[in-house]
Amino acid sequence: NVVRYPGGSYKESAILHKICQVTLHSLPAYLMDTMAYMMGKKPVMIRVVEKMHKAQKAIEYFATNEWAWSTDNVEKLNMELTEVDRQTFNFDLSALSWPDFIDDYVKGTRQFVFKEDLATLDQARRHSDKMFWIEKCLQILLFIVFGKLFTWLFC
Repeated sequence: NVVRYPGGSYKESAILHKICQVTLHSLPAYLMDTMAYMMGKKPVMIRVVEKMHKAQKAIEYFATNEWAWSTDNVEKLNMELTEVDRQTFNFDLSALSWPDFIDDYVKGTRQFVFKEDLATLDQARRHSDKMFWIEKCLQILLFIVFGKLFTWLFC
């Protein structure tokens, strides 16, 4: 189950990134695992967060650099194909419906990578929507609390 609404943002500062990792990932994981331990349950969140940070580190170079590829050879090859070959080896992306592709990609990842049943997709979407609104309400509440604290300290 999702504990909070998934999201992320790009940080140009490595220090700011580390601060966000500690405050938004590590500290809540330690808190949840401490509570799980006190309730006699197996603590797992620290291990999950460590795996997540390891995965982030693995893709960091590729995610933070700009990449450009030439498609000249593919375009030349496509022009040389016969009509029969074009039907057999369809790699003309102009006809691709990107929204359908992304939908199939997400469903495939959910089913074959995460081993989750597609029958629970609507339930997962409802849970995700609920977590989104809970997070937004908490953000508003924190904004109000910090605003009150600021006016109390400086006004």
